[in-house]
Amino acid sequence: MRNLSDLELKKIENDIPIKVGEQIVYYRKLKGLTQTELAKIVNKDRQYIYKIEKAVVTSNIATLAIIATALEISLSQLFEKVK
Repeated sequence: MRNLSDLELKKIENDIPIKVGEQIVYYRKLKGLTQTELAKIVNKDRQYIYKIEKAVVTSNIATLAIIATALEISLSQLFEKVK
């Protein structure tokens, strides 16, 4: 097993939050929800949802699971196109 290079680590750290955010936007819009409505459902601030969607912050797995549940999708669906 090899160690990941600094470049590989940086790429993952940068790309994954962007792709997760894009998936949240996709499923949120599919459900016809605004950021404010999703924020209310998951008991978070709208600004926090915005920051997740724009990859300004990275959420922990529990928060992502809560968002996925609110969007009525599985956590695996949320990560389906994230590679």
